[in-house]
This record gives sequence, structure tokens and C-alpha cells, in this order.
Amino acid sequence: MPGRPTGRSRPRPGIGQHFVIGNTSNLRYEGNRFYFQTLEVNENLKKLLRIRRELEAMPGAIPMKEWTKNQQLAYWLNLYNITLVEALGRAYPEQQIRTLLYGPDGHHGLLDKKLLKVAGVRLSLNDIQYRILMPGWRDPLVMYGLFKGYVGSPNITKVAFTAHTVWDMLKQNAVEFINSNRGARMDGTLLRVSEFYGENRALFPAWPDDLKAHLAKYADTYYASRFRNADAVKATTHDYYIADLMQGIRNDSNPNAGNPAALIGSLKSINAQQMEDWLIQKNGHLAGVRVPNLVMHYLIKIQKRKAARKGHVDVEEVEDNSGGKGGQ
Repeated sequence: MPGRPTGRSRPRPGIGQHFVIGNTSNLRYEGNRFYFQTLEVNENLKKLLRIRRELEAMPGAIPMKEWTKNQQLAYWLNLYNITLVEALGRAYPEQQIRTLLYGPDGHHGLLDKKLLKVAGVRLSLNDIQYRILMPGWRDPLVMYGLFKGYVGSPNITKVAFTAHTVWDMLKQNAVEFINSNRGARMDGTLLRVSEFYGENRALFPAWPDDLKAHLAKYADTYYASRFRNADAVKATTHDYYIADLMQGIRNDSNPNAGNPAALIGSLKSINAQQMEDWLIQKNGHLAGVRVPNLVMHYLIKIQKRKAARKGHVDVEEVEDNSGGKGGQ
């Protein structure tokens, strides 16, 4: 399948190191990343808070009954995502965020907290997902607009949803997620899917047939028939490591970390000027900058994955059954 890694993909220590830093899951190179460290700058967090409060106030100024259905959908997805990012920014540098999100017993986590007040009603992120979005639209595509902050979740979109773009953006996120190992993959005749589908099981009334049909609709041709004809489905694929560019690690003290000039030169598929600008913004200059190995490896791996999409890879990545769970 285009872009899927092959075989076991165990992490290796960085150059000059004897231990692995960061996420060790075999899904660690999948999905996109948010640069949460920028929210440690108080002014950035204040800007995010201001945008979130402006969104909260909108239904009070213009009643939502006057909005189109697509405007409502884009609004709730944007409000959900910016609220989650802000909350994770305040908790940073958390790395494993399952307990933070869901609570130690599966309840009373961040997603259950009444963080919002919309039109005078206190709401949690779970209220938006389960009381507003799922019953209001009953379309599986909606779930792909919910960024959960961890590697195993759908991507965070580069731009906000709008009434005109929301469905196209949701389809793009669905295609990316389903055609990655963190979304769905075959294990013999068993279809392993993300636990995220289990969370949204209400969107697939005739489980698992509805789910298999949905996955096949957006899967690449090679996998569509295999998903549809799978003997059984298990929602076990996951990686609750934070989807942060720095993996929740403030510093990689390795003195042999990658030289930025070499990194920029090697990333031909990424805009080199943008990379250089990012390094200068982060450090104030380019000379002497050391890029953490975990960032360097992630970016180079993404380049290779993009190049691999030009061909076909038919060997799926094997889940690590050595006793540990992804990223834990």
C-alpha cells in the first residue's frame, strides 16, 4: 500500500546515545504534529485563549438557528479543536496523554470537564462530540474533524474549517487516517482498527459491517476489498503519545544532535527556507543550532514516506507483541 512502512519498526538510539528518547511506538512516524512548545510562551497561549473565547461568544451574538447546517458543523469542530489544543498547551509537557484526556478510570478526564460556555450552557468536549456532533449529523466523516492530541488520532487540520470547505477537509482527513496503520490494517484475516472507532461506535449501527463498508469506501484499492471481507474486527490500534513535534521533550541534550544545515539539505521535499526560518525563530540564529534527533528522524522519515507513495508496498507493519503498548 502506498506510504505504509514495512516490517517491524523498532526505534534506535540517536547518534552518540545509548537509549531511545521519546515515542517508541511503531506508529510514531504517522500523522502530523503540533508544535506545543510555542504555547509555553505566555503571549501565544493568551492569543489562543482569546480566539477560543471569541468562538464561544458567537452563538450569543447570532443565534445558531440562523446558521446553515455546514456553518454549525464547522463551528463545533473548530471550537472543539482549539479548546483541546489550548488545554494540552497548559498541561505541556505531558507525553502520554490517555489518562489526562480520559481520566484514570475512563471518566473525569480533560474531555469531561466543563471547559466551555456557549449561549449560557456549560459544555465539555465530550458534550460536543456525543451530544451535539454525533446525533446532529450521524455521518462517520464528522469524527475525522476531532483532533485528540495524540499520535493515534486524526490529524489536526492546517486551517480552520469553514462552511464551504468542511466536508472536503473531513474527507481528506478520513483518507489519510484510514490509509495509515494507526487507522486500519490487516492482521491476516483480522482487521485491526483504531480505538477511536470504538469511541464512535454509534456512528456504525450495524457494527462491524457498517465500519468495514466505511473503511473500504476511503481505502486504497488494494486494501478496500480486504477490509470489506475481513473475518473479524478489533479496535486495538492506538498510540496515546502526544502529537507534539518535540514529543513532549523540552531538551535533547545529545551533543551530537543533527547539524541544521545537513538537515535542511536532506529534506528536499520540505521547503528548506521554511525549515531555516523555523530554526531561526526557535533559536534566534542558525549558527550552532542543534536539532533534536527525534525531530530530525521524524522529518526525514516523513520525506521517505512521501517518496514511497510513488510506488506500492504490500507488506504491512507488524504490531509489537513483545509485551509493551505503543508509546508506553
